Amino acid sequence: MSVSCFLLSYVVVLVVEASRFLFKLPGRSVVLIAMLSAGLAAHSIFVFNEMIVGVPSSAPELLSSWFQWAVIAAWGLAVACLILTIRNPDRAMGLFLIPVVLGLIGLAQLVREAPPFHPSTTVNLWRAIHGVSLLVGTMIICFGFAFGLMYLVQSHRLKSKVRSRGGLRLPTLEFLQSMNRSSLFISTVSLGLGLLSGIVLNLGRDGQIAWYSGGILFTVVLFAWSLIASLMELSSSSALGGRQSAYLAIANFFFLVVVLGLVLFSSHGIPPIPSTTVGFSQELLGQVTQGPI
Repeated sequence: MSVSCFLLSYVVVLVVEASRFLFKLPGRSVVLIAMLSAGLAAHSIFVFNEMIVGVPSSAPELLSSWFQWAVIAAWGLAVACLILTIRNPDRAMGLFLIPVVLGLIGLAQLVREAPPFHPSTTVNLWRAIHGVSLLVGTMIICFGFAFGLMYLVQSHRLKSKVRSRGGLRLPTLEFLQSMNRSSLFISTVSLGLGLLSGIVLNLGRDGQIAWYSGGILFTVVLFAWSLIASLMELSSSSALGGRQSAYLAIANFFFLVVVLGLVLFSSHGIPPIPSTTVGFSQELLGQVTQGPI
């Protein structure tokens, strides 16, 4: 099972969703659900092989690399897309969610050769909490981005009295605003838990916290921004109404993209070179430079 197996299914789903702009297709919802189900089945098998079968150790690690992290995030969003499509088959939510899924799969391919995360820690529970909470936070932010775009598009269509073309329909503004608010609050809690568990991991492994290291610093910045956005949404009486929730959810996503890019270029999660290895290399270099006696 390869990435292309489920990638192709998701591309077909996006094409079928986009065809709403051009023509009416009898049984479109059946095709969407069938292709999403097929893609998710292949995606699930791939994740299982990647995390269980493909790991030589008897105790496979959850989220042990950036590649796994991105693939599982895409899987979670695809599951949400399938559930929403089944419950609302006439709403074109996949048109906004599937591009995010494809973007995460593309990210997974870019970081496929990146080294795995640091395995050496005795606090296994906190490592799992750290990885899962940051994964959930990222998925919720991506989720909010898609629903924020939906809100702005639907709001514009209603204000401009634009007639739906080709049967394109979106959820109500009330539902979209509720999803945007929920994404802001849930992502803030998840990122806070991920930050806290990361601090515990550093204390358990190194006995100290490198606050100015790339991974920790960027995570703190992302959490601070999410907290500010949530507080703005919670205490705001702005005339923007639901549009403010949409703007904040979209801004949250772009902030995530910037921070994630910075984290990927940092040494976050990468195991350091053991001192014994460094000493051996220096000793070997000394023997080479001295030459035979």
